[in-house]
Amino acid sequence: MPVSEAVRPDDILKELGVYWRDLGTGHGAEGTSEGASDSDGLLRACSMTLICFSDDEEDAQTLSGILTSLMREHPSRTIVVRLKDGEDELAARVSSQCWKPFGHQRQICCEQVEVTASINRLADVASIVAPLAAPDLPRVVLLRSARIVRAGALRKILALGDKIIVDSSRPGAPGFGEIGGLLDAGHTTGDLAWTRLTPIRALLAQLLENRKPTEIVIEYTGKEASPETRYLQAWLQTALPDAGVSLRRNATAESGRLVVVRVDRDLVVRLCRGGAEYETGQMKQRASMPAGTEEHLLNEELGIVVHDRVFERALNHITA
Repeated sequence: MPVSEAVRPDDILKELGVYWRDLGTGHGAEGTSEGASDSDGLLRACSMTLICFSDDEEDAQTLSGILTSLMREHPSRTIVVRLKDGEDELAARVSSQCWKPFGHQRQICCEQVEVTASINRLADVASIVAPLAAPDLPRVVLLRSARIVRAGALRKILALGDKIIVDSSRPGAPGFGEIGGLLDAGHTTGDLAWTRLTPIRALLAQLLENRKPTEIVIEYTGKEASPETRYLQAWLQTALPDAGVSLRRNATAESGRLVVVRVDRDLVVRLCRGGAEYETGQMKQRASMPAGTEEHLLNEELGIVVHDRVFERALNHITA
């Protein structure tokens, strides 16, 4: 749909129907949004609607690769909204992502709608996207755009999703207060900065299982503690209310990164590339913790469809 034409959700849905009919004819089958086909045709798969807001200058190929990979674990109708500066631009197009699972002849396909809009058309975007959601399935909004946060027009956008996913470590992302506001408004909310802590939280939970620490010091690099560091402090403090949990700036160079956790005087956990080394008494061991890519973190968050009470307690501790 070119920029000069009005972009209407009914037209987009009709275009999707024609697209699938033509695609199915070429493969001997036509699927449904819930998945149906014969053994030699296409399986049209959808378990949710994933609505991704990004800035137009962001690497489209990288984002497309992430979303395509996510579809294999979480088949979805994906709506990508690219926001740009300027005025009065609004366009949309439809496509699909298809893959053939190993050992199978049938292709699995998911549909995608891409909307390009100038920031002054954000209100129009919300009214276009809402009717495009797959009926009776969860709706997830992924906020990767700094423009949408600065625009101060989040309320209509947030109404599009049952779950909102952000990454507070991204430049221009919502802060702790804004994320807390999402919870207060009743949204199931995820922050990839919290999700990155899953391996280190699992290791610390194991190491502290039979301990009653009195003092925990978290060391970080740079001028300010990263969101991950703040979340870790809040998690430890809420899990161990009798312990004092403090932050300390480390003299090494990389900005904001969590580097060391010291528990009392006899346990030290040092994060390193690919894992963590920990010392307790005379014992030194290493735990493998692969770095979580955005794709891996989103896969984890998309699998959580209920409120994460542990995350919410940590966030509430930060914003209290």
